[in-house]
Amino acid sequence: MKDRVYKFADFELAAADGELRNGNSSIRLQDKPLLLLIALIDHSKTLVTREQLRERMWDRDTFVDYEQGINVAVKKVRDALGDSAENPKYIQTVAKKGYKFLLPVEVRETDQLATVVSAREANAKGSEENIPTAGRHSARSNWIFAGFTGVALVGAGLWLFHGQSAKAPHTAQIRSLAVLPLRNLSPDPTQDYFADGITEDLITNFAQSFPLRIISRTSVMRYKETTESIAQIAQELGVEAIVEGAVARSGNRVTVTVQLIDTTEDRHLWARKYDRDVKNLLDVEAEISQEIAAQVGSTLTARHAIDSSKSRPPDPQVYELCLLGRYHWNKRTAAGLAKAAEYYQQAIDRDPNYAPAYAGLANSYALMPSYDSVAVQETYAKATAAARHALELDGTLAEAHAALGIIALNARVWEPSGPEFRQALALNPNYATAHHWLAFYLFFLGQTDEAIAEVETARQLDPLSAIINADEGAFLYAANRYGEARVRLRRAIELQPGFDQPHETLALTDLETGNPSEALKEARAGLALGSTNPRTLGEAGYLLAATGHTDEARKLLLALQEMARHSADEPLFEALIDVGLKERDQAVGALEQDAKIFGIVGLSQWHAFNQLNADPRYQRLIAPIEETKSPQLSTANPAR
Repeated sequence: MKDRVYKFADFELAAADGELRNGNSSIRLQDKPLLLLIALIDHSKTLVTREQLRERMWDRDTFVDYEQGINVAVKKVRDALGDSAENPKYIQTVAKKGYKFLLPVEVRETDQLATVVSAREANAKGSEENIPTAGRHSARSNWIFAGFTGVALVGAGLWLFHGQSAKAPHTAQIRSLAVLPLRNLSPDPTQDYFADGITEDLITNFAQSFPLRIISRTSVMRYKETTESIAQIAQELGVEAIVEGAVARSGNRVTVTVQLIDTTEDRHLWARKYDRDVKNLLDVEAEISQEIAAQVGSTLTARHAIDSSKSRPPDPQVYELCLLGRYHWNKRTAAGLAKAAEYYQQAIDRDPNYAPAYAGLANSYALMPSYDSVAVQETYAKATAAARHALELDGTLAEAHAALGIIALNARVWEPSGPEFRQALALNPNYATAHHWLAFYLFFLGQTDEAIAEVETARQLDPLSAIINADEGAFLYAANRYGEARVRLRRAIELQPGFDQPHETLALTDLETGNPSEALKEARAGLALGSTNPRTLGEAGYLLAATGHTDEARKLLLALQEMARHSADEPLFEALIDVGLKERDQAVGALEQDAKIFGIVGLSQWHAFNQLNADPRYQRLIAPIEETKSPQLSTANPAR
């Protein structure tokens, strides 16, 4: 079999293995840049249109963002040749038409088999390491290490892989993908936040742009220090492809190494190392996303091109402050949220026009009342102002819309929250948190089936989230789907053994399905874990009272009343215990007090309140709730 070798200027290109040689140095081109360069040099000094390039580089049935793919390929070829668009020596851009290769090209044919064997022999001498198989964690670590020491990644193994992938095209359909946490290989171990930030940016790029199921950050971060194999991780997350790699930073230089693995065929599809100035990091992230889209091919029809310029701050330090803010926000602690707000505010002080910093600040303030004793109304007002300003600067920020939605939901001015969540999902359909929060809005409207479907979508995007599993279990309990509820609640406990809430919902499920001894066991387990959580006290107190442990229940009722003297805890949890104690007048009174403070919504989360249905005061109390349930929006009956 014959292979073509092209010669021009001081370069020589071997088409079989994509090796571009210049004297004693060489570089191997990836599949798309190689196809583009061959298309141009096959027609040197002649215009090659973008449509002709599209036909040469992709099959007819492949659906990708061709324009962006061609732009990326041209840039890579120019980088390899040392060429520039402004002063071209090799490739000239013909505006709105295509490209022209400017130099004459000589072509000769060689024996292809001999060329490939020779290349492999040279590669074997140059490196002891191979590209890893998808099933070995130790091989993954070796590959990542090699990427930064220059042993294997830039050498033979990686580029041989590219040559092989060109001969054996990827055929399996990929519908789901996870980005594993990029490893921090910087000399400074405190740079973890930097690697985590790049990981999250890649997840966001994929989630917003590709019609795939993209696993959210919460689930993938569990694999940060894992020893599990790629095959195990793929099975646990339910994905068909995985992106992994590492980040090394030294001063103003950053090196990012990534690879794409098809877990259905146990093979590597693509790998690359990027070595850039840190100020160009967002460009690198966009480039990685586009190249992975091109590799997956027809399974990815981009919703829109990834444009790093929209999210690029003029000052690289602003971006780094936002990475630090996000790192602390993800800790989900009172101290972490306070620190996050501090970093986001510093970013805003340096650049008052950087919209993502305002969105981050909004989300920090929006969650503070759930984790700390803060002035609730004042904190929500700050969150609202930051979110609205973020959207004034950039109306495409899903996080800012979701922040407005959860503020409205938590402040019980809940009607506007649904449209905000839906807008967030229109901008980022893979945003698990928005699906999760939208489920509560639907539940409050009495659309229980739709709420369950929405929280199930959230779980598919974030399968290892304990809170999403727990809340899905709570919705299933409310819908009397007890068997399914148990599965999700036990999964939540398995994922986060110290999480109190799923124990209490499991206790209610056991009580109502005729297993009071197990119910009591679960209620006490939850109470031991969440003794300061008003909801846990209320639910455990109801169950204790309902099973005859009235003295313990009354102690919990007193604890709730003491909490209410110091903060605006919800009286409905006191009402739960009153129902268990058969003190229904007091229960309705507590709910009336709750309605004055917060407004009554979501009572169908607790079947216990059905015991009050015969009370006219209770019926008057819940009448406004029933009126807000829009028949146009749902065919589901309110949960009873």
